[in-house]
Amino acid sequence: MVEKKYESEENNLIAPENNGLDQLVEAIQNDPGLEGRISQQDIEGGAKAAAAMNDIITEAVEATGAMDDGIISGDDVREINTYIRTNYQQEWIDLHGDDENGVETGFHLVQNDGAALRYRGDNLINTVADGIYHLGFEIQGDYILNEDGDQNASVDQVAEWLTQFYTDHSTTGTGLDRITDTVMADKGLDKNITDEEIAEAADTANRMNEIIDEAIRETGVAEDKKISADDIVLINQYIQGNYHDEWVELHGDDENGIETGFHLVQNDGASTRMFGENFVNTVADGIYHLGFDIEGDYILNEDGNRNASLEDLASWVQYYYVDQSDTGTGLDRLTDAVKTDPGLARNTDADDINTGADAANRMNEIIVEAIENTGVAGDGRISVDDVRTINAYIREHHLDEWTELHGDDFDNGDETGFHLVQNDGSNIQFRGDNLINTVADGIYHLGFEIEGDYILNEDGDQNANLGDLATWLNYYYLDKEIIYGSEEADTVRGLNHAEEVHARGGDDKVYLDAGDDIADGGDGNDVLFGGAGNDILIGGSGDDKLYGQEGKDIIAAQEGNDYIRGGDDDDYLHAGSGNNRIYGGDGNDVLIAEDGDDIMHGDDGDDTFAGGSGDDKLYGGNGDDSLDAGEGNNKIYGGAGNDTITAGDGHDTMSGDDGIDTITGNGGDDKLYGGTGNDLLYGGTGDDYLYGQDDNDTLLGEEGDDYLNGGNGDDHLDAGEGNNKIYGGAGNDTITAGDGHDTMSGDDGIDTITGNGGDDKLYGG
Repeated sequence: MVEKKYESEENNLIAPENNGLDQLVEAIQNDPGLEGRISQQDIEGGAKAAAAMNDIITEAVEATGAMDDGIISGDDVREINTYIRTNYQQEWIDLHGDDENGVETGFHLVQNDGAALRYRGDNLINTVADGIYHLGFEIQGDYILNEDGDQNASVDQVAEWLTQFYTDHSTTGTGLDRITDTVMADKGLDKNITDEEIAEAADTANRMNEIIDEAIRETGVAEDKKISADDIVLINQYIQGNYHDEWVELHGDDENGIETGFHLVQNDGASTRMFGENFVNTVADGIYHLGFDIEGDYILNEDGNRNASLEDLASWVQYYYVDQSDTGTGLDRLTDAVKTDPGLARNTDADDINTGADAANRMNEIIVEAIENTGVAGDGRISVDDVRTINAYIREHHLDEWTELHGDDFDNGDETGFHLVQNDGSNIQFRGDNLINTVADGIYHLGFEIEGDYILNEDGDQNANLGDLATWLNYYYLDKEIIYGSEEADTVRGLNHAEEVHARGGDDKVYLDAGDDIADGGDGNDVLFGGAGNDILIGGSGDDKLYGQEGKDIIAAQEGNDYIRGGDDDDYLHAGSGNNRIYGGDGNDVLIAEDGDDIMHGDDGDDTFAGGSGDDKLYGGNGDDSLDAGEGNNKIYGGAGNDTITAGDGHDTMSGDDGIDTITGNGGDDKLYGGTGNDLLYGGTGDDYLYGQDDNDTLLGEEGDDYLNGGNGDDHLDAGEGNNKIYGGAGNDTITAGDGHDTMSGDDGIDTITGNGGDDKLYGG
């Protein structure tokens, strides 16, 4: 089986195999509602707190002997409570956490944050787990109090929940465990029969699941990731040939008013619905007739009457047993969501869900192929332009297949492809959008035409925005956690994950940590810290402060008077409009300004500057830098190193400083200073001032009435066009006039002066 990227690390390490309480941790990790509402770091934090409290509960149960008779009573809960408060009171309070002043800690990182799983009519996370995890707080009368001193769950209710969860009734490690879990969680059964009967039936179902798992593995029927009616026949033959008598006993009966085996819960008031059917009485009961005789296209029941069709059984077993997501990327979460969405399963035929999941998985494979073959994710993110590239690849190589996989819903009611599950009752949310109907559907329009900033649907209408598609692909393919701020002033602190933060409005502070992160400050005067990793920081509007810190960062300040510091490594810094201050820091950086009067410092490294419009100041710093002043009247200082400096159309002042520099005046009346080193100065158009300063320089006045001064050293000075004034300075200089009326002075040293055209004045010095 393909290891799933989103299950491969921390998630599998949080809950040790202790007892059934681990189910609560697994519920936190896998609750589809939580993933759609909060960050993965919060889910992990809540799960770790739950796992630690489970360890304390287990220790308390063993120390008090509360489970020795197989049932935890109200009196046992009081003893467990005393043990926890005596030995772990403060630790328990910290682990349970709180949500004061908008800050969530401990288990409260996941409590009341959108959890969707239900248990016997209650929310599994917000009510059941939360009730159990108040075990270490004060008991007042018949109730456990919460952290605020208010009544939470009753002592007797917590006793029931502990009894029900302390023993794990689902142990196959396959999707068949979901059947047993659903039996245990059924609200109708809880109202009509005893906990002991439900638990016994669940254990019976678990044993039949083990036999089904063995039959599937031994016959190899699921190797193609599909279960057919013919496969059901092979599974049936295996069970009958190896476990017939045990299966009959496990399934049980309800003869003479006595119920045994799975019949302890069958037709006893179960209320859960799956695929439009009663889950316990039809779906599970049908699966658990798999070891009985087959007649034609139907499995028979224990009385020899028809039960479920082989086609239905194939669909149900495939739904629960077969893992249909196998790209090995986070895109598998979309396929898995199709298979686990409770609203979809309640309203949609299992065969339609399986077919929709297959279509999603195949489109995921094509998306992965497109991303890998185009290399768009090589910089650690997927941008809007990258979405266009992915779209072009899919349309060039897979258009017909993509159109068929995505499918449609025709006027006659027929649905095909992914449309078999789209708009069919899904209720999982992802950051405020329906996961199946909006997010997955948007991604699965990637192969359709693009118009402007939108992908079109199969009818030619606008579907998802390309920016949203980029964000979703960053989350699902690149495993970037998405965190949304509010319109107020937020403080966001990252962990060692790849995160994408949308701070939105307000004066926000974002502190990222390790990982290749993306942070968008949005509106307001924001402060963004990239931390370690190759980060992308977007300031948005407002006067922002952006710090790349470690890693090869990309910073786009956009509007406002911004402060940008690249930090270590080779950074790309784009200031946008406004009067900005930009510091490259260490590494070979790229610094780009646009409108406004900007101050740019390359610092160490071989840096590249583009000043843009406005009167800018560029400081190359150490290293061999390339500095382009752009428009405006700019001041440019190369600093140490062999620099290349280019003026724009304005009146620029340029100094090479230390090193062998090349300075080009271009348009405007420019001032060029070579500094130390054997420099090359080009005046360009305009009336320019060229001063070679120290060492052996070459000065070319080019167009305009220029002033050339070689300074110290053996210099070569060429006046070019115009009426120029040329001074060789100290050293053995070579001076050549142009076509104009030039005045030339050799000054100190053995000089060679050539007049050329025009009425020239030559002074040897």
